[in-house]
Amino acid sequence: MKKEMDLRGLSCPEPVLRTKKAIDDQTVSGLEVLVDDEVNVQNLERLARSQKFTFKKENLSGHFRLTLTRAAGMAKSAKSSTKDAGYDEDDLAAGHRSKVPTTAAAPSTVSPPRGGGTVVFLAKETFGQGADQNQDHDFSHNLLNVFLQTVQQSALKPRAILLANAGVKLIDPQSSTYKVLEDLKNDGVTVLACGLCLDYYKLKEKVPVEQITNMFAICEYLFAADQVISP
Repeated sequence: MKKEMDLRGLSCPEPVLRTKKAIDDQTVSGLEVLVDDEVNVQNLERLARSQKFTFKKENLSGHFRLTLTRAAGMAKSAKSSTKDAGYDEDDLAAGHRSKVPTTAAAPSTVSPPRGGGTVVFLAKETFGQGADQNQDHDFSHNLLNVFLQTVQQSALKPRAILLANAGVKLIDPQSSTYKVLEDLKNDGVTVLACGLCLDYYKLKEKVPVEQITNMFAICEYLFAADQVISP
């Protein structure tokens, strides 16, 4: 069975969640999906690859038509048992939209298996906070910079660094932490920032598309991690 879905105008992470739910239906052999954002194209291409679907993109006037086809031999009957580990570790989706969705559809997946290494999750731009949050902000921010530099110079590299909420300010090219995050990325550490958060802080245009992610991908990383560090 083939299915058509018009996902234009949806907020992150709705396009991924709805496509993933359709893929979970083993009677669906292929999907034709309409999206209006280049990041969503990359997002769904990674999802297709991780789920062993072939992927085709057509650039239409103002939007994209994506064709996802289940690989031969992968289709099962609806009554067959399924094993779903979500994204492969290297294929977590990226994506962003400008509005927070009013409702968040729950993904139809079980928690992915462990084996995702160490993940550093930064939801603020400081290393903890001092007794006086305002007065000690600069010190706490510098302390986080020292932490990241120490990680970069050590042999204990994390699998990924995830930035959310005010933590996305760390990837601003004008931030003192930008260089060490770039160094970590060049060392093979995945550095991703929440797209909704980048939109909120008006930083979206300053971050490469491939480093913009969504809450679904962040959850996949966190639940797959062997350990999560959030200083």
